Amino acid sequence: MTRSLLCLFALTSALIAKEHPNVLMICVDDLKPLLGCYGDKQAITPNIDKLAARGMRFDAAYCNQAVCAPSRNTLMLGSRSTSLGIYDLGTNFRRAVPNGVTIPQYFRKYGYLTEAIGKILHSGHGNTDEDPASWSVPIFHEPVVEYHDPASTEGGKLTREEAYFANEHLGNINSLPKGMAWEMIDVPDETYADGRIAAESVKRLQQAKEHPDTPFFLAVGFVKPHLPFTAPKKYWDLYDPEKFELAKITTLPEGSPAYAGKRGGEIANFKPVPPSGLPDDETARHLIHGYYASASYTDTQIGKVIDELDRLDLAKDTIIILWGDHGWHLGDLGIWTKHTNYEQANRIPFLVIAPGVTKPNSSTGELAETVDIYPTLVSLAGLPAPEVPQPIDGIDLTPALKDPSVRLQDHVYACFPRGNRMGRSIRTDRYRMVEWKVPGAPADTADYELFDYNDGPIETVNIADKRKSVLNELKAMLDQYPEALVYPRAEPDVRNSELTISCDCEIASDKSTGVLIAQGGDRQGYVLHLENGVPAFDVRLDGKLTKLRAKEPLSGKVSLVATLTADEMSISADGKIIATAKSPGLLTHQPSDHLSTGEDDQSPVGDYESPHAFSGKLTNTSVKTKPVK
Repeated sequence: MTRSLLCLFALTSALIAKEHPNVLMICVDDLKPLLGCYGDKQAITPNIDKLAARGMRFDAAYCNQAVCAPSRNTLMLGSRSTSLGIYDLGTNFRRAVPNGVTIPQYFRKYGYLTEAIGKILHSGHGNTDEDPASWSVPIFHEPVVEYHDPASTEGGKLTREEAYFANEHLGNINSLPKGMAWEMIDVPDETYADGRIAAESVKRLQQAKEHPDTPFFLAVGFVKPHLPFTAPKKYWDLYDPEKFELAKITTLPEGSPAYAGKRGGEIANFKPVPPSGLPDDETARHLIHGYYASASYTDTQIGKVIDELDRLDLAKDTIIILWGDHGWHLGDLGIWTKHTNYEQANRIPFLVIAPGVTKPNSSTGELAETVDIYPTLVSLAGLPAPEVPQPIDGIDLTPALKDPSVRLQDHVYACFPRGNRMGRSIRTDRYRMVEWKVPGAPADTADYELFDYNDGPIETVNIADKRKSVLNELKAMLDQYPEALVYPRAEPDVRNSELTISCDCEIASDKSTGVLIAQGGDRQGYVLHLENGVPAFDVRLDGKLTKLRAKEPLSGKVSLVATLTADEMSISADGKIIATAKSPGLLTHQPSDHLSTGEDDQSPVGDYESPHAFSGKLTNTSVKTKPVK
């Protein structure tokens, strides 16, 4: 392109930009619709409530996958997880779509100044939120997991969740201490990340005011109420903890596949929650209190940003959206945090304030999903419909913003995997259906869940076998969508290969249990683990489990090696073979579940309950393969 053409393009972009409104996109981590504006009578969220009164509240908005990184991918790209093939925290979206164009990247093309403050994309678990193509200036970072009181972290030690989010010690997480699930001390708002995020956002708005000819796309990502519930004491003091009711339904839905639910996981990485992830009543009440207190803390920070937008007289030219990345289980069904296909994990708050389009105090029952935000913002800003490398799976919600009675779609779509099975969900006004199936497998291998929300907001009984006509109707909706993609990971290809699995571990006692290295699930895979200090090596071939156990428990520092050939499987400790057995054969298919160390965080390879985390120290893990022709 010649210099003159470049100058003409820059001038044209600048002229276009002057005609378009600003965008303030507020993202809140782990926020479900426990807000005053959504009818929750305990929530003290006056600033979000006032924001809702300025425009439209979506009462039936849903995420596309109830976990941080994939949900933020769907927001930024307008593409569902099943279109990208990325369902985990650690895989950056650019591995699947290197040339994908994010929302801010698209706005930047049309002359917008695009800035990110706080958590917009996910950083941690091996992933990074740095995406220079999206932002005019580097991201303003703040930690998601943060403590102020050394007593919360065993005297200031690095905790498991801090390490996850800092991308530190990822192969050795379970050797680190657990941090407290909450912190309640009398400190200023800016002691924690959300206070500093609000302060920086105010500065950026002030800078934007000085450049009225350049529209801004300001993405502000607040991190509470994400665990741990570290909010200043004054926000805890807003609530009487005795008034919080514990979940009444604490068992998984009757008739649903056991793997569809969840136990443990993220919540169990915090004290005083036990490894089972099932807290006692006192702890549960404190967790609920912490969630509400953290939401009130973030509400105040959001108020500071909106107040400054008003003070600077920018609101009249600014589209504002508030979006929660997914919902959160508060002990219902015995589940805490997210990671399910159920209502409490998938329903989200979604507010839109668009000058000249939305009416104050309006609300709609229009079904909406996260992928709708990309085309809707582009439309509201008056930009051309996006033609980008990735699929835009959402629709433009502008007609519903203008008229709350308009209905644009009769269902929304979400997913969450369990091991090698993908749970794909259809949610209508009344029902939710979940199909559980290995991607690409025949339809008759699927398990189904069906729930009627006229029976209540919590799933209690799977009625898939009782309402065949409804099930078939929702199956037909699901058939409109392609099979879920599975993005290939940079993991050992173990098909038709001899395996050598090794690690150095420090076993705390002869009672130590847990997974050292696992790859696979309940159909194909292998795992090297400990059972009360005894080394064990399991191989799963086409669903059949072959187990090898040593005779004696071990303790202290040990180098373990497990091998699999077509004829034999073995375990060695410090170079000495301690167990052998006849091999079931080499793995003929690549496991669907990913490689994990220190735990088996998807469907279990062995006959233990996931994640079956190892509590000792683990280093120098490796899996070597030797293909056999």
